Amino acid sequence: TKFADNTLSDSVHSQFGEKRDDGTFDVEDLATGFIRFDNGATLQIEFSWASNVEEECNFYELRGTKAGAAFKNGKLKLFTEIAGTVSDVSPSLPGKGMNDHASHLFHFVDVLKGRAEPIILPEHGVDMIKILSAIYESAKQNKEIQL
Repeated sequence: TKFADNTLSDSVHSQFGEKRDDGTFDVEDLATGFIRFDNGATLQIEFSWASNVEEECNFYELRGTKAGAAFKNGKLKLFTEIAGTVSDVSPSLPGKGMNDHASHLFHFVDVLKGRAEPIILPEHGVDMIKILSAIYESAKQNKEIQL
């Protein structure tokens, strides 16, 4: 409840959410999680809409035993070895000239009109909700939750 108990009237963040008499604040400013999958892969997530940081940044990082990748603010970098030399590669990504949100909306319309198959299936949503619920339960119990 970073902003729920804050009396700073000039904080733009204090305008979000509503504090209730029971102490519940209906908006989270930060959520983190660490998920370990059956195959040994791990996923670390962090979402925040109100952190005190230099700039908002959307990024993904993948780390493997032979290579890694970073996708930050629309730019992709690959990290690997080529002919025994550590190498960074920055490929040019083809684009349709629209942002990610718009391309998802166009895809949604294509699915509705039968021109495309959905990228995300209902079972993916069920798995996502199970993982999110486990993150909440882990925070509540202060321990790892196994699914």
